[in-house]
Amino acid sequence: MVSRRGLLRYGGVASLGGAASFGGIALGASQAQAAQATATGGPADERFWATVRAEFPLEEGLIFLNAANVCPASRPVVEKHLAYLRDIYANPSFENREKFAELEVEARQKLAKVLGAKPSAITITRNTSESTNTIVRGLSLRAGDEVIITSHNHPSNNASWKVLAKRTGVVIKEVPTPMENVSAERLARGIAGAMSARTKVIAFTHVTNTTGIRYPAREIVELAKGKNIWVHLDGAQSFGMLDFRLSEIGCDSYATSMHKWPMGPLEAGVLYVKDGRQDELWPSIVTAGYSELLEGVARFGVLGQRDDARMVAAGEAAVFLDRLGMANVEARALGLAAHLKKALTAVPGVKMLTPMEAALSGAVVKFRVEGKNTQELGRALWKSHKISGAVTSRGDLEGLRWCPHVYNTRAELDVAVEALARAVA
Repeated sequence: MVSRRGLLRYGGVASLGGAASFGGIALGASQAQAAQATATGGPADERFWATVRAEFPLEEGLIFLNAANVCPASRPVVEKHLAYLRDIYANPSFENREKFAELEVEARQKLAKVLGAKPSAITITRNTSESTNTIVRGLSLRAGDEVIITSHNHPSNNASWKVLAKRTGVVIKEVPTPMENVSAERLARGIAGAMSARTKVIAFTHVTNTTGIRYPAREIVELAKGKNIWVHLDGAQSFGMLDFRLSEIGCDSYATSMHKWPMGPLEAGVLYVKDGRQDELWPSIVTAGYSELLEGVARFGVLGQRDDARMVAAGEAAVFLDRLGMANVEARALGLAAHLKKALTAVPGVKMLTPMEAALSGAVVKFRVEGKNTQELGRALWKSHKISGAVTSRGDLEGLRWCPHVYNTRAELDVAVEALARAVA
């Protein structure tokens, strides 16, 4: 059996060190210190990010640009997950596994720190979809109650509400997401225009996976203030990429996944429900271990037998982000996206579907090449340069989606754009 003390050498302690540093820059102190390090040539230096990239076991020659779908986990996360998996399988006794109760609490504390929330408001689920459906199925809505959604929401945040409507008579109002002349004011105005005295829920996406449009979350929450409207935010494309605090955004609930921008394990997600609204939810799953007396939102994470090692790894992913500093992560991701957008606009025939302004987008970069078959183009780029992005063939959203993150380099992006230019010439 691997003891807990023995496990200290896993999951970043050996790789990052107790006072972790990349390229000689200490990480995870505070946002102010992170900003200072950036200003003095630390994380603004490509050598710093080359050191960060070395923490990811990416295949040689792969240009991976699909963070909106799944990210590679860092070595500290992989090592911690594997170490605890070996521990469980070597000794699956109750006596050995009882330590995971404390480790799960610690993981929630680590996640809460990065998200800017109380640990009691956080629970670990299996993905964004499960977190969102906990809200959809948990709220007490009646026939005639209105739920506002947006057209570019992920299916887990649209289809689930529509299924509920069929079953209960809840009315769904779907607000179109603009593709042209996007502005924060226009995005908020669209939702405001759909509100009525019957509105009970507003469910929207922080950063869309379709075109990378960033909704003004705090402003939309303000629209619902004092109206007893539940505001649910899908953060699958924002957590692990944007620097924010849920306590400042003010939404009632937030759903996200660990396998995307947080660079954590697959099949681990987070559900946040703010204080004062947690008792308004009914559980969608009740099993052994469930109790209304569990701390805060933790009761909604009681889902039967779990992969305990995965939950520990989710906490390690939060530690990795914290050590990098979310201010640095956001600056790097948005910087890479800006570099990529600028380079793409120089390629003949490219039409950007993502706003050029950083304040209106995340690091999701969506574009298409006029007159070219998107599917064939995606396959050609994979075959010639192992460029892995996402391909959408659906209507006005048709295009290639490239999503760079902290493990990518500007040189990689330049290679990808050059390969695209040759493919469409």
